[in-house]
Amino acid sequence: MNRGATSGKVHTVTSIKVGLKNFGRELDTTVTFTHVDHSTVRFNDQLDVKLEPIDAEYQQGKVFAEGGQGIIREGLDLNLRRPVAIKTLKSQPEDQFTRGQFIQEARVTAQLSHPAIIPIYSLNSDDKDGLHLVMKLVDGKTLKDYLDQLDYEYRKAGIEQFNERKSLMFRLEIMLRVCDALDYAHSRNIMHCDLKPENILIGEFRETYIMDWGIARQIEELGYDPATWVKPNTISGTPRFLSPEAIQGEHTDQRADIYALGLILFEVVTLREAYMARTSAEVVSMIREGRIAETRHKYGFKIDPDLKAIIAKATAYNRDERYQNVRDLGNDIRRYMGGEETTANPYHLFGRISAFAVHHKRASLAFAVACILTLLLTIGVTAYRRVSQINAVHAYSQQLATAQVQSTACADYIETNIARNAQFLSSITSEFVFLYETDPDDGETTPDCMMPVSALRDANDAPSSLLYSSVYHRKIDFSHFSHKTIHGEELTGVEKRRLHILAHLKNTIMDVFNERLPEKLADASSAEKNEYLRLTGIPLHLLLFGFPDGQYIVYPGSGVYASTYDPRSRHWYKTAQSSSGEFAWSKPYPGNTAAAGYLLSCNVPMLDTAGNFLGVAGFDLHLNTIIRDLKTNGNVGNNVLEKTLLDNRGLILVSTGARFAGAMETNKEDSLAIRFDDADLFKQFTEIKYGTISRTENGRRIIYCVNYLPSQDWYYIEKIDVTATAPNLF
Repeated sequence: MNRGATSGKVHTVTSIKVGLKNFGRELDTTVTFTHVDHSTVRFNDQLDVKLEPIDAEYQQGKVFAEGGQGIIREGLDLNLRRPVAIKTLKSQPEDQFTRGQFIQEARVTAQLSHPAIIPIYSLNSDDKDGLHLVMKLVDGKTLKDYLDQLDYEYRKAGIEQFNERKSLMFRLEIMLRVCDALDYAHSRNIMHCDLKPENILIGEFRETYIMDWGIARQIEELGYDPATWVKPNTISGTPRFLSPEAIQGEHTDQRADIYALGLILFEVVTLREAYMARTSAEVVSMIREGRIAETRHKYGFKIDPDLKAIIAKATAYNRDERYQNVRDLGNDIRRYMGGEETTANPYHLFGRISAFAVHHKRASLAFAVACILTLLLTIGVTAYRRVSQINAVHAYSQQLATAQVQSTACADYIETNIARNAQFLSSITSEFVFLYETDPDDGETTPDCMMPVSALRDANDAPSSLLYSSVYHRKIDFSHFSHKTIHGEELTGVEKRRLHILAHLKNTIMDVFNERLPEKLADASSAEKNEYLRLTGIPLHLLLFGFPDGQYIVYPGSGVYASTYDPRSRHWYKTAQSSSGEFAWSKPYPGNTAAAGYLLSCNVPMLDTAGNFLGVAGFDLHLNTIIRDLKTNGNVGNNVLEKTLLDNRGLILVSTGARFAGAMETNKEDSLAIRFDDADLFKQFTEIKYGTISRTENGRRIIYCVNYLPSQDWYYIEKIDVTATAPNLF
């Protein structure tokens, strides 16, 4: 945390490497109470497959966290050379219950693909039948540690030295990301059952993760019948975050998670615990009797009535009186942050005026002056103008809040898809390297799904599935790969071996392309899906493989590549080859043909376990398809002037604006390096990361909706003209 008597920047997270190390602190805080219901449904706890040995895939490093049932250590992925966290179960193989919980945590977390849920890489064993869970290593600290550090700073220097309002807004942003992740889990019929600040991790770039899904269960349990349901004798969970219905032994649902979220929100807002007691038994008694603490800030900071109402509704003793889903809770927090009316505390006329005055002091002062001057003319005119002005400002505030919410939804869509594509590329490269090192069989013949480029150019040899695509602007074939070499002679054994390895991965690759299709095509036939990919397209354009000897393999197949085409000279290959082993994004660059348009590629060098360079794998994103998706997601309408994706240097990766379109039209040879033309404005983007910036440009009122994408260190910006709806206070 950065603290200063004049700056007051309490909300900044210290960038220290703790990552999942904090996760290990609470491995044993989940306790069991007798005669209370938990209703846990297991997700097929027992293993029915043989696990790979941990030492075959990962190098285990030093231990950085330990609890009663497990330890967590640093590790290294031997295939991808990336750091990982390895959670190891201490229990013996005969302890089936503890092993079952460990396996459940792995399987539940693996089902949840969301930017705010730490991805699971693998589940492994060892020669002693132990269990090891491998996951992403994250730099950051838990929400509990962050709140403790904040409490220490306030206690040491005094809250008056800091900007608590700004810090509170940052903490509420963390809560919004937790709500979004939990809403996603609930949509997958999974509830966490052990939400608490210790299980929320804040990364060094403000990314947020929900951890420890070890006792998660299904919300709608298979075979559940209230008439025949029998109370279990135990409940698992952290005492001070249990819901009243769980304490009473009733069957619980997603509203128990919402209650725990309300208690976390209580701590985030007040810096105090909702149930202050010395023992777990006292906490359980207080929850059963509904004796929750008063919503009062530990250091006397004034808490808005709207925020108190949100906490009260989330922690209502009767679950029917709570928010019925996490999305409603998150939306109320967003409304509060945007100065809007919340469902937990609906405004009357005076309340709306008061809320506006609190959140818009400068505008309120201007309004009051106008009222006093107008009062000298007539009382009637004054009243009319006052009401009109309030309505205009309130409508404008709603517009800003709505615009930011829509922009954030589009940013989340972009980041989720980037993460999915990067995960896909990581998985494919890992499988390729594994097969390359373990399966030496080159095969006598070329696999049927592998077509040489020359054959696809020949009308007599080309398969019937090779058809013209209005997206690719050439004939393509989703049933085949295409490949070529520089030497143009018979394939070598190594070249055949690569083709055979990728042929093994064909179905996996085709499934990934189909998974990116709209939901309406979920039950469509393969022919219908290929038709959509051919005529409409998705941002995921091509999957590319280039090798040191000049061999080139691409999916979907095409015959447009000239005999002189050398992947080693292409921008995407050079970008990855010069990287340090991590994912490398190219600048926008023109495709192989003029009609193909511009592409944005993500590439990674393929290294064997000894660190030897095997080649480059990557995927191309089609900019025209991305631009099409941007125009239909987020804010839409004639007043949306431009949507832009920027890297951390201010270079434009893709934009719906005329300047970017003109550059793509005129520059057909080199990659684009167009910099955002207002350096001071870009600096503001990097400083606020999330929110809106309002300014006047050429006599028009313009807002910029800013969203930071932490996974790639990018920024998504929407430029909107609000002149027509902005009140005359500016």
